[in-house]
Amino acid sequence: MERFKYYQPGVLEDAFALMAEHEGRAQFIAGGTDVMVRVNQRAIQPEALISLRGVDALKGITPNGEMVLGSMTLFRDIERNPFISRDYPALARAVAVLANPQVRNVATIGGNLCNGAPSADCAPPLLVLEARLTLEGPEGERSVPIRDFFKGPGQHCMNASEVMTGIVLPEIKKGTGSAFLKAGRVSQDIAVVNAAALVVMEGDICKKCRLSVGAVAPVPLRLTDIETMVEGRAIHPDLLGEVAERTQKAVSPITDVRSTEAYRRQMSGVLVKRALKAALKVAREEKAESVFQTQVPADISPRQETHTEDMAGNTSGEKKEIRFTLNGHEVSVEVEPHKTLLRLLRDHLRFKGTKEGCGQGECGACTVLVDGLSVDSCLYPAFEAAGKTVTTIEGLLGEGNVLDPTQAAFVAHGGVQCGFCTPGMIMSARNLLNENPNPTDAEIRRGISGNLCRCTGYVQIVESIKEAAVVEPPSHQGTKTGIP
Repeated sequence: MERFKYYQPGVLEDAFALMAEHEGRAQFIAGGTDVMVRVNQRAIQPEALISLRGVDALKGITPNGEMVLGSMTLFRDIERNPFISRDYPALARAVAVLANPQVRNVATIGGNLCNGAPSADCAPPLLVLEARLTLEGPEGERSVPIRDFFKGPGQHCMNASEVMTGIVLPEIKKGTGSAFLKAGRVSQDIAVVNAAALVVMEGDICKKCRLSVGAVAPVPLRLTDIETMVEGRAIHPDLLGEVAERTQKAVSPITDVRSTEAYRRQMSGVLVKRALKAALKVAREEKAESVFQTQVPADISPRQETHTEDMAGNTSGEKKEIRFTLNGHEVSVEVEPHKTLLRLLRDHLRFKGTKEGCGQGECGACTVLVDGLSVDSCLYPAFEAAGKTVTTIEGLLGEGNVLDPTQAAFVAHGGVQCGFCTPGMIMSARNLLNENPNPTDAEIRRGISGNLCRCTGYVQIVESIKEAAVVEPPSHQGTKTGIP
């Protein structure tokens, strides 16, 4: 990996000053699940990365008539927010099927949009919701409708010195329904085609229709002509068929490694038709009073980053000493700014249980827990571990080297073969069981969807996790880690 500086400002003013100092040779980084992949692949070689994780003003979910999402709000928090699930189901569904748990635990909604990908899963639902984006830079703040944001593959209307600070969703009216659908090669893959629909119904008549499709043009598309055709009419099978046909003519897909132009064209019509039908079903469902009139329960507040003097407001960008808790022990280590948590664990601290696989956040071999959540350590900047609690496979051992129930169950049920994927698989399973002590088979498969195994076929792995679910973990994890 190329060397770069890594800054952690605590306020936007410092972030803007750092960007100006580097005169366009730096890049803002949010969750890092896109940027760090491109850095690892040497697709980009920034002089510095300016992290926005420490800027608390960019985080949060605020229902107040309109729904306001901070740009640094984690997908994990959006996925679990009952207000969004209830009133914005298209967005909730898009987030739920995005990538894998490790990515959703650190990736942000603003980062997904600023990546500028035509296939961005958040784009179609936000387009049909007619979201507004708040952008801020040294020259001030401006509001941009999301339909004006995307300019081309990897391109948007922001300049290099600006930061997306928030996403504003209009208040949902009675009779509104929305839906999102996605087609991909495997569960965590980038979309081959994705689509969203929104309708506002008065009886059997569609008073408002919004349709969007992604991964089939240089930018995510709003299908305005087709929307106009639907509005003022009852949505019946013949009209749905016409929507599908016109969608296929409106898109301009390409052939690449993921799909052919012909398949994308046909599927765009299929998904838009199905999304419209699903949105109609949601609109007809009986709902209680608006959740905007309900007080926000304390336990669904967005998860906050840990802050200590060691991590907050760092604007040096240079090699430094960081302190964090590793497998139950306080550790202090000097680390270079371009190092990932994976490299820190393996090379500096000699914890070899965390494996290096793809380096792109897809195989899950490097999975560890940070503040109890599974993350891909190959994409996690080492500086961001400061002040946090990190658990590796070695840290699951209880007092007297007693195996964690998940480890023991993998041994008993043959969940281990070559063993390369096993540490990451077990860490994802541990995260799942900590949050859901009694998961179904489907929930288990979803929980380990970010971990690839080429040996077992997953049957033994699922059986292992089901067995571990009925056993409490050791009460003293992290006491036998080999740390001096």
